[in-house]
Amino acid sequence: MKSKVSLFWFFMFLATPILYFIFQFIPYYHAGGGPLPSLASYFWTPEANEQTTDFLALFYANFRSNDLITALLGTQFIAVIIIIMTLILKDRGVIAFSLIGWSIFGLYTFLTTRSLTFSPVLVYGGIASILMLLTFAGAIVISTVYLLNMYKTYRKNILILRNEQV
Repeated sequence: MKSKVSLFWFFMFLATPILYFIFQFIPYYHAGGGPLPSLASYFWTPEANEQTTDFLALFYANFRSNDLITALLGTQFIAVIIIIMTLILKDRGVIAFSLIGWSIFGLYTFLTTRSLTFSPVLVYGGIASILMLLTFAGAIVISTVYLLNMYKTYRKNILILRNEQV
């Protein structure tokens, strides 16, 4: 039977990449008079959001929607793998290490992708970028706390084992 602590970590590991996907549907950039497309809508159908592309091109020289591929497609693909791993492996340490790796990759790509970083465009929107960055930072914190708890439990078990051997 699984303990409540184990279920807590399972849901935390599962919630982090799911929140990342949810935050992609928050309005992204205001393109002037048009509607506010979500980051997912803009990424998957940029031809339907030409106003947004033109607006971003005002701030970023030679901006193309393809500039978002590494930041979004890479992190989405890894997030799906982490969700599947979490469902299979539940609350193992490998999930925590995977979340840390995904988060570091996500933070790096988001902070190096010009249209997702903190810039003048952030005034017009970009809340989705901030929430996704917070999701990556939160995943690092969650995984670190889990691994520290795992280490404390390991140390406690080693002390018990040594005391029994004496």
